Amino acid sequence: MQAFAARRRTRNQLPGTPIRLGAGLRTREFLTRIQTGWVVGFIAAASLSCAGLDARQTRSCGPPQFPYSEGWLGGDAAYSIPLGAGRSVWLFGDTFVGDPLQATRKGSTFIHNSIAISQCTASGDWQIDYAWGHSDDGSARAFFDRNQSDGFWWLFDGFTHAGRLYIGLLNVEHGAPRGPLNLPFHYTGMSLARVDNPTDPPEQWSIEVLPLTSDRRAFPGSSMVVDEPYVYLFAFIDLDATRFPRMLSRIPLAALDVDEPRPDTAIEFLDRDGSWQAGFDPERARILMDDNASEMSVRYEPEIARWLAVYNYPDVTDPSSEGPPSDDVYARTAESLEGPWSPPQSIFEIPELDVSAVGRDPNTFCYAAKAHPQFAEPGEILLTYVCNLFTPTGESDWEVMERLLGEMRLYRPRAVSLPLSAIEIDSGR
Repeated sequence: MQAFAARRRTRNQLPGTPIRLGAGLRTREFLTRIQTGWVVGFIAAASLSCAGLDARQTRSCGPPQFPYSEGWLGGDAAYSIPLGAGRSVWLFGDTFVGDPLQATRKGSTFIHNSIAISQCTASGDWQIDYAWGHSDDGSARAFFDRNQSDGFWWLFDGFTHAGRLYIGLLNVEHGAPRGPLNLPFHYTGMSLARVDNPTDPPEQWSIEVLPLTSDRRAFPGSSMVVDEPYVYLFAFIDLDATRFPRMLSRIPLAALDVDEPRPDTAIEFLDRDGSWQAGFDPERARILMDDNASEMSVRYEPEIARWLAVYNYPDVTDPSSEGPPSDDVYARTAESLEGPWSPPQSIFEIPELDVSAVGRDPNTFCYAAKAHPQFAEPGEILLTYVCNLFTPTGESDWEVMERLLGEMRLYRPRAVSLPLSAIEIDSGR
């Protein structure tokens, strides 16, 4: 990150919520999982109405907060999808869970996904209730569990349609190390979870998993957004775990309304010539965003009459890189989902990564930036990001990663509010 020191500007003040110390982890299995788990941010809410125009709700209880409670001890990713009546579902990736009375993560359990339902109460308080799965013996497991010893799901974006909730599931399986970080897993496609009763408590959800793609090159879950009569799925292309440009696919909403939906047979992709073609072919797809991000949000901003993409792309492999600063959050805008999209512009510099900050932790990296317009006041952008630890070459995995068990300031989303005027609408167009 030293190469970026000369680019530092005056930082936006981080308005934040107090970080409360909370609760709980396990052994070498954790170290193996966490080193692969945080990569979902490195490599790796849709609207209730057309174009997301009705997704925004008046924020009456402050920005989103993610306290350690109910045994939930931190998670990443943090996609959000409005459910109506001031409620949203939050989707987390790798998650620590333990005893509600724990003050650190030591002795807790590591699972691959969890969720939460947030709501602003009638009294104006922020309320969030976490949920994950349990095995027959009572032990914690992922909320969406593949029940396979060699595979699991990471949660990506989702959307609502016709009273149902849909959530993207990235199929992950263990495999031979690959890429510059020797990541010991690979992706085998995407599935789509359909929840028929999302207004019920999560433990009562009726869930069906639908096939989406079995392609091992690109994965349509980076962001999902409804724009009638389609749901559009931004996909990241995995170029040998080194680059992750994005393409666009879509599914007719009518294909989800049949008795036995098969979104994998209804999916279409945007060809490089600008036409829509049946199927899903990354080799022929138009690249809409050619920088590196597997996670992002794309939502419609009626105040600027543009679609807004928000993301960041942490780079821990080459500190001397002269590429775009990896400690910034970026935005792109477009009048149409098909583009053209404006070049990326920095809208926020992550303070935890400020190279000039006193006491900065060189093992910290931050990722998973996304906007959540249903929580933003008029004239602002509300985004979240997550900070974590990584092990540089030559340092001990155990010494660095075990620190995360006690570093409770890390590994949960942080909310930031920015003025919408930070977006230069016609920049580079």
